Amino acid sequence: MRKVLFTVALLLSACYVSAQVSVVKEAKSQKSDPAKAAATIEPALTNAETANDPETWKLAGDFQKAMYDEENMKLYLPGGGASADTAKLYNSLAKLYEYYLKADELEQAKVKSGELKKPKLRKKMVNTLVTLRPQLTNGGSDAFNAGNYANALKYFGLFVDVASNPIFEGEEAVKNDTLTPLIACYAALAANSLEDKDAVMKYAAIGKTHKEEGYRALMCIAEVAGKGENPDSTQWLAAIQEGCERFPSQDYFVGNLMDYYIQKGKVAEALSTIDGLLAKNETEYYLYVKGVLQYENKDYENAVATLEKVVAKGGNLTAEAYSKMGDCYFFPAQELVEQNATLAMEDPKYAENENKIKDLYTKAEPYYNKAKEVAPDKKQLWGNYLLNIYWKLNKADYESLTKELGM
Repeated sequence: MRKVLFTVALLLSACYVSAQVSVVKEAKSQKSDPAKAAATIEPALTNAETANDPETWKLAGDFQKAMYDEENMKLYLPGGGASADTAKLYNSLAKLYEYYLKADELEQAKVKSGELKKPKLRKKMVNTLVTLRPQLTNGGSDAFNAGNYANALKYFGLFVDVASNPIFEGEEAVKNDTLTPLIACYAALAANSLEDKDAVMKYAAIGKTHKEEGYRALMCIAEVAGKGENPDSTQWLAAIQEGCERFPSQDYFVGNLMDYYIQKGKVAEALSTIDGLLAKNETEYYLYVKGVLQYENKDYENAVATLEKVVAKGGNLTAEAYSKMGDCYFFPAQELVEQNATLAMEDPKYAENENKIKDLYTKAEPYYNKAKEVAPDKKQLWGNYLLNIYWKLNKADYESLTKELGM
């Protein structure tokens, strides 16, 4: 009885294998209808007998290539390709890559084991993959612009990943493609939008090497390293410092580094860094940052002198520079206000402080008014400061400004 059952089992197994082989044959007969053929061959990709045959995967890839070609042709029809299904187009392209790469992997394994003397499929597959690889960036761009960051990551990531695949070992143009780091930047951006830290780090490590756009990848590294329950301050700082060194024109890195130094009480180190940047390029932003650092260091006289240079440039930070110059007088006055709060009014020091407060307020007022003149909508730069000043110096102006601010 056991022997009979065993014989039946062998028979059923043989029939199943035969069925899978028949599936491949049936799919071949349907090649005029690529979508139908692709659906037919799917079971053969998971069956142990046919799934280990590189020809099966090559054939499945061929069907995806045919589907891709069908949709791609529609893009050139009258009407600007309105009838083209771009989702189907790029999905077929991704599957084409998946299947051809699998076919090559299996074929190379057979060559290595001695089952095959040499590969038969690689050359043709490589030619197709090299030709179509740039289209992956189009798929990524379309998805990214549509806000579909998962697909953007899929296509941008595939473009980057395949560059190091063994199938391209003889393709120097692919291995050394200067476009790869740029697309890696975009993959990192898509991954960052998905909050996929591992993918960000993977692609940003490649993307940051791009000479012009590498700053985008470094920003992504800094963002993912600096947030979450367990931020990596070491990695964050390394990315910010690298950004300052390699992309000094990107204010993001300089601003974050200066904030870091201020928070850590390392103003002298911050000033040294900004002076180094100013020596190379005296931008409005760098001057403004230096002025702020001098202010933080309570070097008010030099802060005002530096901020005057910002104003002289007449750029976007003029109002901020005027406001910060006002701060150089207003906040020292506030220290005296707080001191007077602890003194009796008959204390001689109280009257002395009051005179100093009025003098400092008088010096601060024109700077805040300049900030108001330049940026009337940025009330945070001048509003409350002038109210405090007018309360002390001129009640009529205080009442007028209160109405103007709608208070």
